[in-house]
Amino acid sequence: MKNISEYLHDKYGAWGWVGQRAHDASGINSVFPLDFIVSCDYGADTPLYFAKEDVFSMEKNKLIRKDWSNEDLNASLQGAQGRDIFDRWNEYKKPVNLLCYRSIGRLETSTSRLKKKPRIFAMPERMKRNFDDKILLHRILPELSLPRIPGEIGKLSEYTFNFLRRELKLPFVVQFPYGSSGHFTFVIREESEYKKLRSKHPTSTVIIRKYINGFSLNVNAVVISAKGGVKVAGSFPSIQIVGVPECSNSSSSYCGNDYAAAQTLDKHIIDQVEDQLQRIGIWMGGEGYRGIFGMDFMVKDGKIYAVEINPRFQNSTGLYTALDNLRRPKKRTLFLLHIAELLQDKDKELREYVRTFPFRDLMRPLEGSQIIVHNRSRRAIVAGELLPGVYNADSRGLNLRKEGATLNTCASRGDILITCGVPRPLTVIEPDAAICKVQMLRNVLNPGNKRTLTPEAKKIIAGVYNKLELKATGKVVMRNA
Repeated sequence: MKNISEYLHDKYGAWGWVGQRAHDASGINSVFPLDFIVSCDYGADTPLYFAKEDVFSMEKNKLIRKDWSNEDLNASLQGAQGRDIFDRWNEYKKPVNLLCYRSIGRLETSTSRLKKKPRIFAMPERMKRNFDDKILLHRILPELSLPRIPGEIGKLSEYTFNFLRRELKLPFVVQFPYGSSGHFTFVIREESEYKKLRSKHPTSTVIIRKYINGFSLNVNAVVISAKGGVKVAGSFPSIQIVGVPECSNSSSSYCGNDYAAAQTLDKHIIDQVEDQLQRIGIWMGGEGYRGIFGMDFMVKDGKIYAVEINPRFQNSTGLYTALDNLRRPKKRTLFLLHIAELLQDKDKELREYVRTFPFRDLMRPLEGSQIIVHNRSRRAIVAGELLPGVYNADSRGLNLRKEGATLNTCASRGDILITCGVPRPLTVIEPDAAICKVQMLRNVLNPGNKRTLTPEAKKIIAGVYNKLELKATGKVVMRNA
């Protein structure tokens, strides 16, 4: 096959990214040039990797940053911005190809204003929601001969705090069926927390499980159609950064990934991750799932517990793609395998691409990390100026060395990249919203406990907040585009 990027553009036409974060498309764009991006956020870094007129964003002209959700992305396809997006897609001679962080119901059903139905490169919303259900995974694990964290499934109104304290000890975890990035996962440490949650959601069916005082792993993977069934290929895991107080208010909040720190994991842990990923992925494939997905695991005393399926791209996929691009030929990477899988049943060239893909290469360790910085205060406005680019740190704080938005601008392990939606001055940032990412070619977690940040990483995050100069502001009403 000739260059796969050229092949996909020549045969299938225009390609675009649809997702909450524009920066998720930056690594993809460096391998596979995109024609447009539809996103919620828009940062000072976005023009460094994509032309402004090709980015359709809710934030671009409003200077308001929220804790964006897929509902916001769905809303961006309505109103004036929706008309602009559909008008752009109607300009292309062929149907547009949408590489989606996850599928969007509106794109699946409400396309009457489009001359040609788009190709959506994601599992349908219905299937995605099915595998999103954490209760489904909890129930299926024994059938797959896999361990699970002890717990109960039921309505909150059915359980008293004293019963759960006796059965599971303190603290314990309440996890709702749906929710990502730590949303709708609650660590209960005292009776008042549980009563408040139960009074708010008395009839909600949840998993109430034992608290595992370990660390979290994340894997990017793909389910591929193969002779006689399916094939599952996964990446080397990263250690997830969860609930660190330096950049988040919540003890369950997702705060980034560390591939470099994962290089110290014992082989028997990696082997367990691979085994469980295979069993769960093959089960998913048997239920009809194909393409990219992710998994979260908890690790305690050398034992692995699968806790969540992410049937979509992940926040870590962008980092994985960027680091993967630094180490090997760009034509062989996970998102291209995802595209090829979803087209291979009708494309002989892509079937050959899948057949000859070096799957074991995905398991090579990577050297890099990212920290997601959140607004830990009330609604605030950016009174300072934080520029996207490569920094170094000294006793005076962070010093900008050169402009940049992607990891290929980093020349050494000492470089610090500030990127991913870096808010422009005067941007209003809602509580808990992600502000930006700090990416590096080294670890940020302490190798010993794998849960706390290194002193250097803590100083870097403090430097980010200092440059932002967040000032409390009054109520702002967000109106959908």
